[in-house]
Amino acid sequence: MEIYLIRHGETDYNKQRRLQGIGDIPLNARGIELARRTAEGLLDVPFDKIYTSPLIRAKKTAEIIRGSRDIEIIPTDSLLEISFGDYEGLTVREEDYNIPDPEFRNFFEAPHLYHTPPNGESIEQMRERTTSFIRQVMEDPKQEGKTILMASHGAAIRGILSGLQGLPVSRFWEGGVHKNCAVSLIRAEKGKFEIVFENRVYY
Repeated sequence: MEIYLIRHGETDYNKQRRLQGIGDIPLNARGIELARRTAEGLLDVPFDKIYTSPLIRAKKTAEIIRGSRDIEIIPTDSLLEISFGDYEGLTVREEDYNIPDPEFRNFFEAPHLYHTPPNGESIEQMRERTTSFIRQVMEDPKQEGKTILMASHGAAIRGILSGLQGLPVSRFWEGGVHKNCAVSLIRAEKGKFEIVFENRVYY
């Protein structure tokens, strides 16, 4: 089994460094172009199945990557981005910073010290949600030998990769934030897996 994890294309919130979380923010023009160029790079990959976060930025990315392939796209909340709760839509960029928690940057710089925002989801909760889903897929005998695309989000993909590797939360961002439309490949067989490559771009 091969699982291709792809982060969605760029959005205006990405450019503005605003917290998207589970907010349903669409791709911008550059995001669509990045997805199209990535689709060209993955044109010869024989996908059997496609899962996506239900958020429009991930779904649209999955649709563009699918192209003319006759494959159903299956939305699942398991691939949703982490929720920033009451802080969604606020800006983390230094010159426009308007998040009530002055230590919010711990999310990126010291995740083990991160304070979950009001009505948000913790890193641990998100990682359990995403990793449980991908393990379920990898352990399903019906999926054996298949090639699967999963369209998701920056933190959610780090949740999957760090969760599979059993890394402590302090090492959550090891490898860095994946670029928009960056692809990672996991190969799984008989309960074992390897990360073949991570954060590869086709543009």
